[in-house]
Amino acid sequence: MSRGSGDRATLSCCRGSRTFNPLCDAVQPTVIDCHFHLWTTDESTPEKRAERAEQLREEMERQGVDRLCLIGEVGDTIEECREANRTVAKYVAEYPESFYGWARVDPRLGDDAVAEFRRAVEEDGLVGLKHHFIPTPINISDPEFFPLAEAAVDMDVPVIAHVMQRLPADQERWDDSEAHTEDVLELAQRYPELKLVSAHIVAGGDAEYRIKTVADQENVILDISGSNCERGYVERAAERLGTDRLVFGTDTWFAPGVGKLSGLNLSSEARADIAYGIHDLFRDDQPGRFTDGELAERKAAAAERFAASDESRREGAVDVNAFVGHWPFRDLDASADALLSLMDEAGVDAALVSSLESVFYRNVHAGNRDLRDRVAGHEERLFPLATINPTYPEWETDLRECVEEWGWSGVKLLPAYHDYDLDAPETTALFDVCADLDVPVVVCATLEDQRQRHPRVTLRGFEDGGTRAFTDGHVDALVDLLTECPETDVVLADLWTHAPRIVEECCRVRRNGVRLDNRVRSGETLFVLDDLFVYFSHQGERLVEEVGVDRLVRGPQLPFKIAEAYDGYVDLLPASDDDRARVGGDTLRSVFGLDG
Repeated sequence: MSRGSGDRATLSCCRGSRTFNPLCDAVQPTVIDCHFHLWTTDESTPEKRAERAEQLREEMERQGVDRLCLIGEVGDTIEECREANRTVAKYVAEYPESFYGWARVDPRLGDDAVAEFRRAVEEDGLVGLKHHFIPTPINISDPEFFPLAEAAVDMDVPVIAHVMQRLPADQERWDDSEAHTEDVLELAQRYPELKLVSAHIVAGGDAEYRIKTVADQENVILDISGSNCERGYVERAAERLGTDRLVFGTDTWFAPGVGKLSGLNLSSEARADIAYGIHDLFRDDQPGRFTDGELAERKAAAAERFAASDESRREGAVDVNAFVGHWPFRDLDASADALLSLMDEAGVDAALVSSLESVFYRNVHAGNRDLRDRVAGHEERLFPLATINPTYPEWETDLRECVEEWGWSGVKLLPAYHDYDLDAPETTALFDVCADLDVPVVVCATLEDQRQRHPRVTLRGFEDGGTRAFTDGHVDALVDLLTECPETDVVLADLWTHAPRIVEECCRVRRNGVRLDNRVRSGETLFVLDDLFVYFSHQGERLVEEVGVDRLVRGPQLPFKIAEAYDGYVDLLPASDDDRARVGGDTLRSVFGLDG
C-alpha cells in the first residue's frame, strides 16, 4: 500500500475561539467525500440524473465539498449489477469535476462478479469496490468475498466496507454477514496489499475498540463518516493510527459530516490531510485524479480554510443540553472548567447544565448537590438544571429546593435512564409542579448512541439496540403527556423526525372531518435543532414550514458532541439573521430567564 507518511506531530491542537459556519455562503471546495449514497429512484435519463446531480452540486458548493465518491445500487443478477455500475459511471462522465464513483457487485455471483468489478474499474473508471451486507449478505471475511479482494489488489484499487461493532446481544437481531472489526482485521491480514477502508468509525458501535483492533494493521484505513459527532474519537484515531490512515466521508449525512471535520481538535494541516485522504488511495491512472501540484494546492486551501474557521466565532449561542460531572463509560473531561473551555472554542456563550452523576445515581438529588458546588463561581455562563426522577421519594421536595432555594433555571428528565414511562402519572405530576413554579422541563432520550452502550446497560425503550433518538412509542407517550399538561414549558431533545408530528398534534388547531380539534398547548414547546434530521437545505426549509423557526433551539450536548458539527443546521434554515439569533440562543435566554 502506498500512502503519505502520517506525521503524528501534526496532531497538536492549534485552535483558538472558533465556530466555522460552512453553509452561509458558497465556500472554496476543500474536501473529498469518500462515502456518499446516490439513493435516487429514477436515473434512467441524463435529465433525471441531472435532477440529482444539480441538487448535490448545490449542496457541495454551499458546504465546500470538492468531490463526492458516489455509491449506487447493486443488483441480484450480473446484468443488474452492470447496469447499476454504468449508471454511476454516467454521473461521473456527465459531471467529471464533481464526482468519482464506486463499483458494486454481489459476491455470490462468483467469477461473474469479479469480471464485472474489473470491467467497472477498467472500462468505467470507477475508483474501487463498495461492499454492504444489505442486499448482498456475504461477510468480507467469507471466502466468497476473497476473489474480489484479490482483484482489488491486482488492480491497485481500494475496497470500502460497511463495518459495525454491535454488542453480542444486538448481533442476534442482525444478519451474521454484517462485517465487524474482527472481519476487517482478518481480511486485511489475509491480503496485506489490499487498501481496505473500514466505514463510519464513529457510527458503528465502540469506536475505541475498533481503533485499537486495527491500529497495527497498516493497510486498514478508517472512514470518519456517520451521523454521530461525538468528541474525541477521531482525534484518538489520528493519534493512534496517524492521519494518513483516516479518510473523510459523510455516509450522506452531509451537514454534520462537514461540520464535524471542521470541529475536530486537530491542526488545520491534519484536518486537510483527512479531507483529501481518499485521494491517496486512488491508483496513479485513476480518471479525475489530481496532479501532485493540484493536490498540494487543494490541501493548502483546505488548511487555510480550517485555520480561518478557528479564528471565527459565532456569538450568543446557548446549549440547552450540556453536562458537568463524571461519565462512567469513557474518558471524558466534563469538569466545569473543561466545559467552559469547550464553550469558548465553539462560540457557546451560555449552557444549561445537568449533573452527569444524576444520570445513574439512584438518588439523583445527590448529583444535583454536587452540581451546585461545581458551577459555583460560573453563574454568569453555567445555569443548572435539576435532574429529577419523579418515581423516587421526595422528588417534589428536591425539585423545590433546586428552584425555590437555589434559584435554578429548570428541570431535566431522563426517563430511559431512570426507568419510567413518559406518560406515567408521576411524570404528569412533575409537569404540573413545574408549570406552577414557571420553570421549563428539558426531556432527553439518551446521552450516547446505544449501539456503543456498556454491555450491561440497556435503557428502557432501547432494548433492541437502537441508536439514540426517541422511538415511535416514546413519541406516542410524549403526545399524551404534552396534551395532558398544556401549560408546562418544555424543550424536547432527541426527536429526529418526530418534531412535526408533535407540533401538529399538540400545538395547532386541526380540522378533523366534521370535528375541530382546537385544544392546543399554551406552554412553550421547543425542539433541539441539533438532534433533528436536517442534513440538506431542503430539510431546513421543510422544518421551518412544519415546525416553525420560533420552536427551534440549540443543544449540541457539550462535552459529548462536536458543537461545530451542528452549526450548519442553523444556516440551513431559510430565516433572517434575527430568527437565526433566536434559534442560536435568544429563545432559550427568554424562556429560561438567563438574562436576569
